Amino acid sequence: MKAFAPGQRWTYRTRPGEETSTLMVLGRDQSAAGQVAVSVRIEDIVLRPPIGGIITELMHAPIEETALRQSVTELLQEGLPLPSDLGSYETWRLEFEKGGAGAFDLPLADTLDLIDRAAEHQPPSLQHPLFRKTNVQIIAPFEEEETPAGHSQGRGGQA
Repeated sequence: MKAFAPGQRWTYRTRPGEETSTLMVLGRDQSAAGQVAVSVRIEDIVLRPPIGGIITELMHAPIEETALRQSVTELLQEGLPLPSDLGSYETWRLEFEKGGAGAFDLPLADTLDLIDRAAEHQPPSLQHPLFRKTNVQIIAPFEEEETPAGHSQGRGGQA
């Protein structure tokens, strides 16, 4: 398998309903302790933050290289230009290199499930660190939906 490099676009083993999702490699970094992480941008996903709506892109997620290797299925493109907003990646990278930040060690689909579950249980506030990022865009309004048992359940609208 080809080495991960910035500007690559890969397919990966996705969550159900996200089969068109791809990831772009932003960088490959090594910590002082020798941990290797690959930072990726993930597109065409569905995350439902507690503030409502849907997040369709995760602009930066650091994944341990071995976990990412287990997740990717096909290299689609190389040499793509990187996004202009790499602030969260650069901030993370500086801390990671010093040992002050880590990376997810689960396969990518499991990492997205973890992020989704964590976001779901946060109080609805824009102050949560996951939603304070300037590169997160909520694309659909939040609606309450009645379940068969009569309980309301949050559901983002369709874009």
